Amino acid sequence: MSWEIQLKEREIAYLQFDEVLFSCAKAKLKLTENGNVISICKSIKKPRYFPNFVFEKEVVISLERFTNKCSETKISFVYNRIDFRLMTIDTHFQTGGKVQFVATLTGATGLNLDCKVVYNKKNKTELPTETLTVERSFEYPGMYSIYAECKINGSIKPFTAEELFFHVEDALSASKLQISQQQSTFHTYPASTELIFHHKYYFPISYALMLNDVIITELQTAPTFDKKKISSNETVKFKLNSTIQRLVGPGIHYVTLLLQNHVSSVTFLTPVTFNKEIKNLKVMTKQYVGLQPNSFIISATVSQGAPLNLSINIKSTQTRLTIYKTSKFCPRNCHSMVVEATLSRAGMYKVEATARNKISLMTSNTTFEALPQIFDVYITSRGFNFETRREVFVFIRGDLGKYEMNLTIGKNAAKNSTLTISKSKYEHEGLPNLPFDAKPYKLIKDESIFRETRQVTVLIRNDKQSFRFVGNVPKALQTSCLESVRIRDGKVGGGLDEPLKVVEELVLSVDLNFICVRELFSVDYKWRAYRVTSKVDIPKTGDEVQLNASSVEPELLIKADALLPGLYVIKVYANITSDDYHMSLAKGDDFTLVEIPKRKLNFLIKGGNVVEAGINTTVLKFESSIDFTKHEGNIKRDWFCAVTQEDLPMTKEIGKIQRKGSCFDWKALWVSGNDTLEISRNKLIPSEQYYVRLIISGPHYDATFADQKIIIKSKPAPVVILRCWSNCEKLFSSHKPIILQLECDDCIRHSWILSLKSGQQLSLCKNKRFCKLNKSILDKVKTSSNVTGTGYNKDGDKASATLILAPLLPPSGGICKVHPRSGIAYVTKFNVTCHGYAPDRVPLKYKFFTAEKDQNNLLQHGCDPNLNDVTFPSKSSFSDVMIWVEICGPRQACTVKNLSVSLTKNHHDNTDVISDLFNAISSQNLQQTAQLMLPMSSANILERFQISKVYERVAKYPIKTLMSVKQLADVVRHLVDGFGVINDYHVRLIAKIMDRIEHTVRNPSTSDDDDDVIRSIAASCIFVTSHLMQFSDDISFKIKESSRMTRLGKLLMASLIPGEDTMTFGTKSVKGKFLKLNNDVINPLNGSSSFRLPNIQTLNNEVINVEVFTYDSSINFNTRTHKVDQVTSVSMTTGWQNEIPINRNEAKNQTIGFSLPAQPGKANITMRVESECDVAGCHSKAAGWALFDWMLYKRDGNDLFLTIHVENMDQKIRNCTMSLQTTDQGSFKLKKEFHEKELLYTWSISERSLPHRQVELNLTVFVDLGAGFYRTGSLINVTLTSFILNCLHWEDRMRDWGESSCKVHQNAGIFNCECDVDQVTPNRVKRSGEEEIPQIIYASHLLVFPNKINYDQLSWNLWEQFQQNPVIISVLLVFYVIYALLLIWARNKDKDAQKKGLFIEVADNSPNDQYRYYVTIYTGSRPNAGTTATVSMRLLGKRQRSNAHVIQRENDNVLSVGSVQSFLITTPNSLGDIKAVRMWRNDGGSSPKWYLERMVVRDLETNECWFFLCGTRFSDVTEYTFRPATLEELQQSNKLFLLKCENHFKDRHVWYSLYGMRPWQHGVMTRVERAATCSLFIFMVMITSMMFHGHSHALDGNVLTFGHYSFKWSHIAVGIQSALICFPGPFFISLMFRHAQRRKGNKNLISGNNLESPKLTRGQQNPATSLVQNHDAQKTGNTIKQNNRNRSERENAKVDQNKNKIGQYIPEDNDRPSISREIANIINKQPPKFPGKFEIVKETKRREKTRRNDLLMKNKIISSRVEGDTSRVEKNGATTSSAEKALTSSAVRPSARPPLSAAEAQQEFTILEIDPNTLDPLAIVHFSIYVAWFYVVAAMIASTVICVLYGMTYGIETCRDWLVSFVSAFIQTVIVLESLKVVLIAYFSVLNNPRHDLRDWIPPLPPSVRPRSYVNRGAIRRKQKREKPTNPTYRSPTRERTNRKKNTQENIEMRLIKQRVPS
Repeated sequence: MSWEIQLKEREIAYLQFDEVLFSCAKAKLKLTENGNVISICKSIKKPRYFPNFVFEKEVVISLERFTNKCSETKISFVYNRIDFRLMTIDTHFQTGGKVQFVATLTGATGLNLDCKVVYNKKNKTELPTETLTVERSFEYPGMYSIYAECKINGSIKPFTAEELFFHVEDALSASKLQISQQQSTFHTYPASTELIFHHKYYFPISYALMLNDVIITELQTAPTFDKKKISSNETVKFKLNSTIQRLVGPGIHYVTLLLQNHVSSVTFLTPVTFNKEIKNLKVMTKQYVGLQPNSFIISATVSQGAPLNLSINIKSTQTRLTIYKTSKFCPRNCHSMVVEATLSRAGMYKVEATARNKISLMTSNTTFEALPQIFDVYITSRGFNFETRREVFVFIRGDLGKYEMNLTIGKNAAKNSTLTISKSKYEHEGLPNLPFDAKPYKLIKDESIFRETRQVTVLIRNDKQSFRFVGNVPKALQTSCLESVRIRDGKVGGGLDEPLKVVEELVLSVDLNFICVRELFSVDYKWRAYRVTSKVDIPKTGDEVQLNASSVEPELLIKADALLPGLYVIKVYANITSDDYHMSLAKGDDFTLVEIPKRKLNFLIKGGNVVEAGINTTVLKFESSIDFTKHEGNIKRDWFCAVTQEDLPMTKEIGKIQRKGSCFDWKALWVSGNDTLEISRNKLIPSEQYYVRLIISGPHYDATFADQKIIIKSKPAPVVILRCWSNCEKLFSSHKPIILQLECDDCIRHSWILSLKSGQQLSLCKNKRFCKLNKSILDKVKTSSNVTGTGYNKDGDKASATLILAPLLPPSGGICKVHPRSGIAYVTKFNVTCHGYAPDRVPLKYKFFTAEKDQNNLLQHGCDPNLNDVTFPSKSSFSDVMIWVEICGPRQACTVKNLSVSLTKNHHDNTDVISDLFNAISSQNLQQTAQLMLPMSSANILERFQISKVYERVAKYPIKTLMSVKQLADVVRHLVDGFGVINDYHVRLIAKIMDRIEHTVRNPSTSDDDDDVIRSIAASCIFVTSHLMQFSDDISFKIKESSRMTRLGKLLMASLIPGEDTMTFGTKSVKGKFLKLNNDVINPLNGSSSFRLPNIQTLNNEVINVEVFTYDSSINFNTRTHKVDQVTSVSMTTGWQNEIPINRNEAKNQTIGFSLPAQPGKANITMRVESECDVAGCHSKAAGWALFDWMLYKRDGNDLFLTIHVENMDQKIRNCTMSLQTTDQGSFKLKKEFHEKELLYTWSISERSLPHRQVELNLTVFVDLGAGFYRTGSLINVTLTSFILNCLHWEDRMRDWGESSCKVHQNAGIFNCECDVDQVTPNRVKRSGEEEIPQIIYASHLLVFPNKINYDQLSWNLWEQFQQNPVIISVLLVFYVIYALLLIWARNKDKDAQKKGLFIEVADNSPNDQYRYYVTIYTGSRPNAGTTATVSMRLLGKRQRSNAHVIQRENDNVLSVGSVQSFLITTPNSLGDIKAVRMWRNDGGSSPKWYLERMVVRDLETNECWFFLCGTRFSDVTEYTFRPATLEELQQSNKLFLLKCENHFKDRHVWYSLYGMRPWQHGVMTRVERAATCSLFIFMVMITSMMFHGHSHALDGNVLTFGHYSFKWSHIAVGIQSALICFPGPFFISLMFRHAQRRKGNKNLISGNNLESPKLTRGQQNPATSLVQNHDAQKTGNTIKQNNRNRSERENAKVDQNKNKIGQYIPEDNDRPSISREIANIINKQPPKFPGKFEIVKETKRREKTRRNDLLMKNKIISSRVEGDTSRVEKNGATTSSAEKALTSSAVRPSARPPLSAAEAQQEFTILEIDPNTLDPLAIVHFSIYVAWFYVVAAMIASTVICVLYGMTYGIETCRDWLVSFVSAFIQTVIVLESLKVVLIAYFSVLNNPRHDLRDWIPPLPPSVRPRSYVNRGAIRRKQKREKPTNPTYRSPTRERTNRKKNTQENIEMRLIKQRVPS
């Protein structure tokens, strides 16, 4: 037998035998240790104790018995496993310091030990306890050892702990070492030499020498310490051979000597000089130099020699005294040296230069003369006027003194003058913009006219010199609209003040200010940069530096690393050219000064500032947080590793030679120069922590570093890496969130802790791999704080990583104000100013925002702290507009200031901004465009052609920065939202803009990556894209745009992290959901969401990005072969930044499901009960029927199922049986039995089992009610649903919907679809320059079968049916009664309209006045708009005014609410052009107030019209004077639209026009016809709602209850559906009534013939009488005069002059000949018509002809064209018929207008263009009226019959529910559909012809408008003269006040006269 004792490292086994009973003859005992055997061979007759043993290795105890000799053997032993260790904290210690040792002894409990600790095998210390801490100091350096031993009483040998060796070293310091360099006489370059250093002796020391940045050599001291050298000096020598010297060259260099050991290091820096002989010294200067304060240059050159000391002595050649002395030292590279010198007096001088070094000396001299000098001249001009004189500015910088100056401009004679420079600085005012500081310059001004580019020559002379400067002044252009060019740099006065520091990047943009409007022009921009030494220097061509590609755009991006550090003048040139002739119109420029400082890179080491690693970690990896490839220049990276942070080097040069504290024992701290660093753990010295530093340096970058601490744990731990994805810099900005991720493959749990400086700890992101620190959390971090992420594995081990957060302080200390604080929308211009923020010349970024429609609009961005002249829209009468300003410093540290303004709505929109808009878009000024588009899109004041221009110009806008993209997205959104998409061309333009926006956002040229801005851009683009998809009919375009939606969704998801709630976003037509998933996030899309991922799981622990877009029915995705209801696009990718599509292998068994928004409707059927009873009991059953049409839905692909649901039975049943068969007695029959009691019975029938033809199916439902008793004939209500649901997906290769991978989901509900991801190929739609975006597009189509009448179920006993269900018949009877009454009322109204006069001749017309004016007055339709007062008016003409006329007496009720009254007013002669109309009223009657809407005055002699937009209420003020409206006012879109709406509501609104139609409109469509149309609609709605009743698009639970009444939303939905279906029929019937020709003799006055033609006066001779067939003779018998012929002369003389006479229209036997539109156009002075809807309104000068001659000339033209009674073609394409010869000239009228004066002839007037296309279309045949009446009657009868049949089928309950659907359809039609129809017709009428239309103003004229005839005219005239002066009705209130004032003044004067005259 044997025993084995196993030992761990450093353990000792102590073996003790208690009892051994055996003999060697009987047994053999062996102890084996590491191959060594201890054997016991002696025979022991009695038991005895063995000695104890100590083993340091594993021991085996074996006992071998001899069984044939040994009967009994007994062994007893005990062993102890003892761990004896000796430890210290380090292996190197300082002399004099205490060294601590720890000795530990475990496992020796109960043993008698004797232990000692031995130092250097001499000194011993007893170990009294199991743990001993020993401290010891050492006086001398050297290597020492220490060990410990213990002996156990009774053991054979002692055991010891492992011997420990350590080093004691001297602490080095500069004061102790006293380092010095032995100075040699000189070092001659390149001879070999040596450097000798001395210092005090210390041990040990390692030397490293570096010359500049070249490591020369390293030396090590002797390996042993020598006590004899204590306090002595040590000498160290370094040899510098010629090879080393040639690496650095001659001159003075710096040597770095590093003395170091393991405990300390000292750096000694000293210069060393390598002398080289000086040769060929030359000194030079100009022949003539300037005087103080200006300096001059002395240059000295040598061919070789360094270092050298250059001495300059300047002596006067006359006095030989030294005037000036200076020196300059050159350390190396001394081939050329420059020295500045100044002299105060003029004269001849000699300069001597002396160059010397240790080994050589040389001199050189030259002579020169000092006298006043001119240094620089700058020539410019101001103004670009063509004919006026322009100012020429000459800026001169020179020495103080007097000069002679010649100024020559072009070929003009030179101007001689004396130039005196008396000051060194000048103050200038009113200067043009200059690219330099003008204070040191003297200004000379001149003037000249520049018709061409001229050369300006300035010649300045002193006593011995002449200075010639030439500049070109560009030729003067014609009068320019350009006022100024301004760089938006935030400088108030422009010019060059303090330069702007470019810390990271700077964006400069240009503003062009215009003083006039020019529609077609372009602007060419050119940016230039000039490097200058100071702001005084004039930028020269030789100083220009190259800029980036954006230097020809209106916006310039300057990056700090794109230019060398220094001072730059940035200049922009703007050249305005015309688009038509491409000639230059104007030029301008502006300047600004910027400074490029040396940059520092802000970065971190990835993983966190502090990272924990377990003992199981084998490799440590490090990486920078920034990508150096994005930075220009040679970026150098140096990695260093040290055990302590104090040992990390501050410079990379020291780190390359320093060894102290290295992680790799005695090696340099420098590890690598690569982008990344990997360190193997086995190469590191043992330590609990390490520090890594990365130093980055490069050209134009200051060296900077970042550190990371690595803590090594004593036990295994998971590998944790803290990764930062957003806001990852040393100083974070609280403006955007910090997104952190804890990468750990083995972790199953995570925790996050934020430790604030105050000691407070906040727990974040519980058990999440990702953690987002949003603004609310970051605002709590006021000082440096730590955020720690910890990961836990399944074994409970943990590791953490810590990131140190330090906030970047935003700008503060300033204020922002807005002025004014309130104003009028669209009119008031607001200004926002900010000041007090900019520190240290660092340009801040100011962003001005406002909010509208849940979107923030960026109005302006850049360095300008002021937002000027911006207007805001308003949606209500009073509203507040919120404005906020973001003031951002470097790296997006922002302060937000909130402001607000109060607005009142302006009802007259300001259209002046249109000119500003076109100036902005032509100059490509995106910021001004954004500011102007905000109010304009709300006002909607752009015409169609203007919108097209805007789209074209905006599509060409250059965009570089993210802020520009934001503004462009806002502009396009406002365009689309405010003005819409007009045509396909606009769609293509907007799509291109969207492409450019996407490309710029994905590849930004700036570092301004604001997440909020990106989300706002994406939101605007989604809004625009959804509108494009709605407008386009191209399915391929929609699929491509859906791919754009996916790409835009990824921008919205940029700041989304796994674990966050689902992000939702949407427009009216598109809804989107976005989320990120990983293995520690539960899928939030499962459950009740419309979109589901039932089997989703993370793949390889990757993040899954899910985007879901749902498109509603407004975006039509139908193809030729498939119709779809809902479309859903899904995109799933993996990865955080670089997204990778999920391939099919990864998507195995992944299923996507989505719910339908449109649910199939449920219809009610009734089942009739039959009961059979006998002695045993009763047995009841019931059956019901339903019919529907069936046709094969599809013929290929997967099976679809006809699904039938029977549910909601109101009785308990035992079983159910359903059968389906055709009604044509065919052989088809299916049957399904259900034996379970269920709430829902579902029967799914495969489409393959159904007939493959169109057929009528009869569904029979039979239920067994069991033994319960039911009355025979009672009814049971059952809900029935029959539908087919098809699920589809888009096949990109087929360009159509496919069905192979989607199916109806049967388990998760009846209205869901599911599609297998691994069976669907993702569509990869690719835009130009973009990567492919995978997406899968799904759709569904729901086909519902409507109910049909089951005639077998009907009972034809109507009285019985009426008793059971009286609802339908009662409703029909009520409507027939109402219709009959309505017809009677309408017929009476039509008769009254025929009898009613069309105009009123005012009673106070003079009998002798024959010049006719036709005045039409429109009273408003608002409540209380009519008046009962007496109303009077007076026409005010250009030549004279008319008499006052009373148009309404008190309580006449002529001007009632909504009335349109025409009045005939006569005057003796023409009044000339009507300049005004004065109207007044008195306070008579019960309601004297009056609202006058508009008015038109028509001159019946010349057919001219004047239009008045009044809109005035006569309330407190009783008198108003109205001026005619201009053409511009008449043709405003909003006014045209309102007029059209008013007229169409009273004519085309079928329901409202029954009451509100105007009297003459009965000729277009009578009230009887309108009533028939209304009744037709009612009956059509009744039958349609009956057929589709129950098929709703709402859920069952949506029930509204009002008291005892309740109804479902489904009833309303059916009503809406029915109204939409029935709307077209009555609409077309109304068109037939409206456009049918009327029979001859019909009193239709509405035609194009009477709208525009002039009328003939009574007594006029007609030259075309023969063509008119007794025209005048027929009329004579029907005039007013003939009606009154039988009255006596006396009665005529007593006509009541106080009563206006109504002009009657008497029907004629023969129609009046018509006048064509073309001739009417000629008469009305219309220019020829051109194609297109937009006509040019011409402003022409009135010709010096009388209107009589104009009309006579036109009549001659017409007469000549109609000769021979034939038709001929006019010049404008019109045709003239023989009947048109009826036109007569007004030249023969005695009352025609007299000739115009010369002054009148020069005045301008406007020709109104009347579009012939605005007239009604050609009438259709009269027979169509009978067709329309037949359709109305037939439809009403058919509807009545079918409704009764449906009513008998449904039952009373269903009919009651049907009433709700019918009422909702009726209300919707009356209020919504008809009103919408009218508004749309009005809108498209204005859109099609956006001009003034006479039909909106002028009612039709009767064939004859003549004044009444009088018998005794003289008597009536005398009566009028007698009564009018005394009647106050004829005096206006203004005249009364004037007369009273005049009379009062006369009375006062008379009293004064009487007082003066004695009595």
